[in-house]
Parts: sequence; C-alpha cells; structure tokens
Amino acid sequence: MIKNLRYLPLQTLTLVVVICIGYFVDSAIYLLLLLSTSAQDVSWWVTAVVLANLIPPIVFAPVLGWVVDRISGKGAWVAALTISGLSAIGIAFFESPVLLVALAAIQAICAVVISAAIFKLLPLAPKMNEKSASSLAVGIGSVAAIGGPPLAALTASADLQFAFILCGSLLLGSAAVALLVVPRHVPVSVEKTAWHEVWIGTKSLRSMTLLKSFLPVILGVVFVTSMEGVAGVFYLQEVAGSSLGYAILLSAWAVGSLIGALYTGRKGFNASSITCVLVGGLVVSTAILLEGIFAVALIIGIAFIIGGFGNAYHNIGIRNLVYEAVPGPQQGQVWSVVGALFSSVAALGNFFGTPGFLGDSRTIIIVAGCIGVCLVMGTLPFAAKVSRSPVKQAAK
Repeated sequence: MIKNLRYLPLQTLTLVVVICIGYFVDSAIYLLLLLSTSAQDVSWWVTAVVLANLIPPIVFAPVLGWVVDRISGKGAWVAALTISGLSAIGIAFFESPVLLVALAAIQAICAVVISAAIFKLLPLAPKMNEKSASSLAVGIGSVAAIGGPPLAALTASADLQFAFILCGSLLLGSAAVALLVVPRHVPVSVEKTAWHEVWIGTKSLRSMTLLKSFLPVILGVVFVTSMEGVAGVFYLQEVAGSSLGYAILLSAWAVGSLIGALYTGRKGFNASSITCVLVGGLVVSTAILLEGIFAVALIIGIAFIIGGFGNAYHNIGIRNLVYEAVPGPQQGQVWSVVGALFSSVAALGNFFGTPGFLGDSRTIIIVAGCIGVCLVMGTLPFAAKVSRSPVKQAAK
C-alpha cells in the first residue's frame, strides 16, 4: 500500500493527507474529551461523553448517510470537517460539562458524515478503486489507532486547551484543502423514498441481500471483540503486570492491523470479500481464544499481532462486500447504517464483557473467542454454497 502511494497523482495524495488528519484528530478529540470531563467533580460526565459518542451516530446514521448519497458528498464532507473543527475549538473555551457533552455529540455526528463520504468518494479519486480504497482506509485507521491517542495525551499534558485548538485548526485546514481535492460524484436519479424509510434505513437495507446473509458473522465478530475489549482491560493488566505492558499488548494488535492493511493493499491481492470476512473473523476469534487460554504476555503479544492482521483482513472484506453488494446511489446510507449496527452491537458486547456478568475477565475472553470461532465455522457451509453460485454485482 505504502509503496503504491508513490505512484498516486498529487490530488489523490493530498486527499490521503486530509483523510489521515481526520482519522488522527478524531481519535485524539475523543481522548481529549474523556480527559477534560474526567477533571469534573462528577465522574458520570465521562459516561455522558461515551454515550454522546455512541447514541447520536446510531440514531442519525441512516439519514446522514442518505444525505451524503443524495446531495454533494463533497459538500457534506467539507461541511462536516468545518463543523467538527469549529466545535473542537469551541470545546477549548467552554468549561460547562453540559456543553462539552453536546459538542461531543456534534463531533460524533460529523464523524458519521465523514466516514460515509470517505467510503463513497475515495474510490473515485484518480488512480484509486474500491479495493485500494478499502486497504488504504483500514491502514490509515490502524496508524491513527497507534499514534492518535499518545500524541493527544502528550499535547494535553502540556496544555489541554491548546490541544483542542490544534485539533480544530487541523480540521478547518483539512476542510479548506478538501474543497479543492475531494472528487465529485455524479448525481443519480433515484426513486422517491418515504421519509420514515430514510430515517430507519429500511430502503437501503433491502438492497443488502448478500451483505445481510453475512451480517450475523460480521456483527458476531464485533460483539466478541467488544467483549474482549472490556474484559481485556482487567485481564491484560494482570497478565502484563503494569499499565505499560498493557499498552504494549494493545499496540501489538494495532501493528498487526497495519501489517494486514499493507498485505491486502498489494497489487496482486485478489481474495474475495467473503473469504476476507470469514478468514479474518476466524483469525480474530482464534487470537482472542488463545489470549484467554494462555495467560502469558509473550504468547498474547504474538496472538495479538496475528489477530490484528486478521482484523484488518476482516474489515477490508466488509468494505469490499458493501461495495459489491450495494448500488452506488445507496452506498453512503448503507455504510452509515452498518456503522450504526456496529456501534449498537459493540455497546452490547461491552455490557456482556464486564467482569462479573458472565464470570471473571479470563472466562469472558475464552467465551468470546469460542463464540466467534463457532459463528465463523457455522457460516462456512453457507459461504461455500454462495461461492458456487454466481453473485450478481450491484449496478454502480
């Protein structure tokens, strides 16, 4: 993937920089909001920020994705970057926790629009296609997951207000550049859709025949990784012996994801989207299972690198599956609806992953790994049947 970047035209390279800044700043702002609200006298404000980051995207995702599909995706992208930048700067000058939570919700809504616009428009950039766009997006996300929070924490340790202003300024600068380099999509003629169907996303969901068939295993992987995410906070610190060791183990997963994105970005990579979804999901689930079975930091670190690789493989398969199964005029909304489903299932996984609910943290991780492995293995016969049948590609 990185090697291929050298051959991209200036417009596309500049667009990649805009996306990188957006991913890094998005991960940074969320951490900064948690740090800011944690300084309040009432600890529940941290919970309020988490909910503000979760609930608005779930509620508004269908209509926001529909907007990206029906109006200029470029305009939606630029507007979302601008609003996000202004709200980040606003956070720097307000101390009211209520306003902080409200601005956190605005940030989360803008992130939905930006994600849908990137999904829809990145493949239209010069020298890009759907597969290369998927690998690039997942790769950038992996790098942002590694570098975003530490950079934010480092900047916040010097001056939290400056950190918010810097993030907002970067987003406003990205919006100005995006106005010049984001490709336009050609408006399409679509049948009128009832407003209630737009709101709940059912109109788009009807076009997801192939995707709906694999949603159980896709959502299952989200569920088990979310379970592990909560239980792992306790289990991994105990295994690693320190917060630093815990952070290193988390970084191993992110490094594996980056390697996976690089691997799938190779010119000769041609695995089908279904293969990526299932193989990646199986690798992720197996890594979680091994994490629970072997309470040894070194073994877990190796498993996490492999699991991170599978995570990237799986995520790229999901993106490519949406590209293949969903008509172009509905891709923005479908991607937003899928993201909302991910958020909902992740919240459920966080609940079940809380130690004491199903058992201790190690037991929960083993259960999560078993659930994931069983889901993937149970889907294999259906996948084999689909692979023997020609899949009609959705009109783009």
